[in-house]
Amino acid sequence: MTREPLLGVPGLRPELLLDGAWRAAAATFAVGNPATGERIADVADAGLAEVDLAVAAAAAALPGWAATPGWQRYRVLADGARLLAERVEAIARVMSLETGKPIAESVGEMRNTVRFLEWYSHEAARLPGEYWPGVAPGRDAYVVKEPVGVVAAITPWNFPGFMVACKVGAALAAGCAVVLKPAEQTPLTALAIAAALHDAGLPAGVLGVLTTSDPATVGTALVTHPDVACVTFTGSTAVGERLLALAAPAIKRVLLELGGNAPVVVLDDAVLDDAVAQVVRARYLNAGQACVAANRVYVQRGIAEAFTERFVAAVRALRPGDPFEAGTDLGPLIELAAVERLERQVATATEQGARLATGGARLGENAVSAWLEPAVLVAEGRAQPAVLAEEFFGPVASVVVFDTEDEGVALANDTRYGLAAYVFAGTADRGLAVARRIRSGSVGVNGALVSEPALPFGGMGESGLGRERGRAGIEEFLETKTIQVAARG
Repeated sequence: MTREPLLGVPGLRPELLLDGAWRAAAATFAVGNPATGERIADVADAGLAEVDLAVAAAAAALPGWAATPGWQRYRVLADGARLLAERVEAIARVMSLETGKPIAESVGEMRNTVRFLEWYSHEAARLPGEYWPGVAPGRDAYVVKEPVGVVAAITPWNFPGFMVACKVGAALAAGCAVVLKPAEQTPLTALAIAAALHDAGLPAGVLGVLTTSDPATVGTALVTHPDVACVTFTGSTAVGERLLALAAPAIKRVLLELGGNAPVVVLDDAVLDDAVAQVVRARYLNAGQACVAANRVYVQRGIAEAFTERFVAAVRALRPGDPFEAGTDLGPLIELAAVERLERQVATATEQGARLATGGARLGENAVSAWLEPAVLVAEGRAQPAVLAEEFFGPVASVVVFDTEDEGVALANDTRYGLAAYVFAGTADRGLAVARRIRSGSVGVNGALVSEPALPFGGMGESGLGRERGRAGIEEFLETKTIQVAARG
């Protein structure tokens, strides 16, 4: 019997995807809307038994998918991207319901999700290999790439579509089988993407999806499962450290995208209006709930007063509100705990000497979450509050004044993290010179970072291990094998 699509999305089911079929679980859990506090849907709640079923199905499907010619994997992934493109508006609405992000941002994220899946589909047909005839007297050699095996993909709530495309798209293109565990706050977007791939003809077992209200238990079981060869995770540094330790005894490959605390260095010859507009964008997208969000804004003294005045005015002009209302710039935070954490950080910063130039108040709340008025803290470089070394995962930015270029670079590098950074200068040459001195996996010069499928992305230090996106992102899911062939005499 045909069932009505959940929330208007074709193929979407509130169930587990196990061995190519949608299956119920013994229990369910509620997915809430942070903007209203209302229940959106009840989804299947996976436990340890379902972990075993999903991994067993992936392990059984792996040899066939790995042996599938790249052009055939391309066709399946390309068809999945095409179906996703047809469903962008419907899935974006679901995304806004479960994240609270403005609908325009959700539509943009889903379009980017399609774009990345399309790119990975083409990469499936372009996997590299080498042939070395006569590498030594009487000997030829082949260097081949093989899928690493079954991949456990653990994705975050803040970009629930895009991060699935980055991890699942790359792993499937490489010929791996994947078990996906999306964040418990945002399982519906992941299920909708999996439904498109399922409808496109992805073989049974190649992709499994486990939604759960107990991420620690299910995540631990996935990471430590003997048939899982690789773990890819995006989330907090604390959880990443734990997963790395869990995977260590079996020497599993672990890919981590972790915390950010991105610095911005605004030099005294920067074009003020451009710098202000780009920093606002880089800080307050998704209400600041992004690992690449511009956290610490360092401004050279010669333009500090003018920059701060314009920056504060631009932040005050941002419009928090209903995610589905035209003109809304910021939705609510994902949960009340996130709001409370930011409020404590802002209070600590002011106690330690920072000035709250604007914002920081709650603008409305419900049982699930609240809106936080976008805030700006201002401090001096030599006496900046210690709390600014922490990541403010929300709509709060700090502006710190510095004097010399060397001081600005030192402040930017004064962190355990190194995921993203930004430099604004009067010339591209000066900006590039400073960017090369900043220890970060990605640096934007005179503009906010834009996700491009061809460009690798990942962190240094406590911001992670490995790279996603680009050819490097495919290579992370491949093993390199050297075969030497001796000629017979």
